[in-house]
Amino acid sequence: AGPVTTTQVTIPTDLAGLIIGAKGSKISQIRQESGASIKIDSVPMPGTNDRLITITGNPNQIQQAQFLLQQTVRQSGLWNP
Repeated sequence: AGPVTTTQVTIPTDLAGLIIGAKGSKISQIRQESGASIKIDSVPMPGTNDRLITITGNPNQIQQAQFLLQQTVRQSGLWNP
């Protein structure tokens, strides 16, 4: 399945709760479906209103996690690139 690597993406802080879900249910589901390890920083990056998300896994797991994260935001109707 490929070597384990880490990638990082950012999301606006106001979308962090959406991705985490009630009591962590949504992020748990994304972790389970993708097989990747996903960590969302609890505080925004300095000078920004963005949270850093660190995704660790093989390339397929990372791709799947990124897809599920994007899908979650798009389905919310709050995505405004």
